[in-house]
Amino acid sequence: MVVEIRPADRTYRGHMTKPERWATWQPRKGDVLVCTPPKCGTTWTQTIIAMLLNGGPDLPDTLGAISPWVDADLGVDADTVAQTIAALPGRRVVKTHTPADGFPVWDGVYVVAVYRHPLDMLLSLRKHIANRHLEEEHVMTGSLSDALMYFLSHAMDGDEIDDDDLALVCHHYTQTVCSGRIPGLIALHYSDMTRDPMGTVQRLATALDIDADAALIKAVAEATSIGAMRKNAGQFAPVGGTGFWKDDAAFFATGGIDNWRGTFSDKDIAAYTRRLAALLPDPQQRAWLERGAGAT
Repeated sequence: MVVEIRPADRTYRGHMTKPERWATWQPRKGDVLVCTPPKCGTTWTQTIIAMLLNGGPDLPDTLGAISPWVDADLGVDADTVAQTIAALPGRRVVKTHTPADGFPVWDGVYVVAVYRHPLDMLLSLRKHIANRHLEEEHVMTGSLSDALMYFLSHAMDGDEIDDDDLALVCHHYTQTVCSGRIPGLIALHYSDMTRDPMGTVQRLATALDIDADAALIKAVAEATSIGAMRKNAGQFAPVGGTGFWKDDAAFFATGGIDNWRGTFSDKDIAAYTRRLAALLPDPQQRAWLERGAGAT
């Protein structure tokens, strides 16, 4: 067990996010919490860290079993999740989509935050929602213009945190990265990860104090390429093999960066730019959120 330095400042919940489920994870010193908005490289980052902690790509169980979304109800009862996490030896890696002010700060627990260009996130989110078995049609799976309008105009609601929109992405970013709340926060950007996958694995190993030689770094980088993860989607997709997704492999869509270029009209880009500036007045913060280290 570790010492709680600071409690959560607020509570977030949604149709999947259940703050009561934080109790399924009793943090240990050295545990890692991956904290991201959806479709920003969460599963990719979890898998890299899980393989580094495991000493190689051959994980003992599915990623969802050994690295669950701790504050979400995806159909597995809380007691089962808690027992599975508790039975894992050594350091563990878990995930949340909750902004950092929604969970405690623990001494000795690493937090890794990952972000992506919001328009690339939107395109990935549309495919993600279309791949789920939904009882009702979702605006995100309709026309691109309707999805963009929703993404830009929808107001973030802490009681409906799973309704993804640009306001939520910016709020997550400001509360997690810009607030200084998490000592030693490790902030990654999907663009940087894509441009240098092996460097990303090395950076995570170093930042998380994991002993990893060149052979392990190379093996993990190769095993976590989007092609490799798509090929083994049943192992890596959250709740893979349960029927939650229409197609587990489709969880890992096209990947890549700058997919938004040539997809949206100039009018769409202008509307997005105005809304982003209103939500994030600091131009340096906007630049990093969109492009990571490539912005400097």
